[in-house]
Amino acid sequence: MATKENEDIARQREDEVMLLRTRDRMAFRDIAERIGADVKNTHQAWKRARARQHEEAKEAFGAYVGEQLAACQHVIDGLMPMVRAGGMHAPKAAEAIVRAMDHEAKLLGLYAPVKANVTVTDEMTSRIKALADEIAQLEDT
Repeated sequence: MATKENEDIARQREDEVMLLRTRDRMAFRDIAERIGADVKNTHQAWKRARARQHEEAKEAFGAYVGEQLAACQHVIDGLMPMVRAGGMHAPKAAEAIVRAMDHEAKLLGLYAPVKANVTVTDEMTSRIKALADEIAQLEDT
């Protein structure tokens, strides 16, 4: 079982490997030589550092999304009484609410790309050409 001190040393080494690999663009062989480890352990340290950074980024992104969702809800809650009351500013407030709800949906991943299966057949192509010829005849008259 690793002690806290060993974990700290391992993390420092992982961070150093990550910097040397990404910032300085060093090869694993050169990094291993520099830190006094073999290439396999150096590569493993790099993989652990990357995994940790990905996890930290994911947590930070989750916090960002939470903040954005809270801001959207605040906007919606603040503008809704104005929409309910009507009046001259109600349409603008309603537009802002729709934009906030749209942003919420994007943050939650509710907008997915739509796949369209479109195939153009020879029949369609010939029909389009026929329509183009008809339009050209109409323009000539």
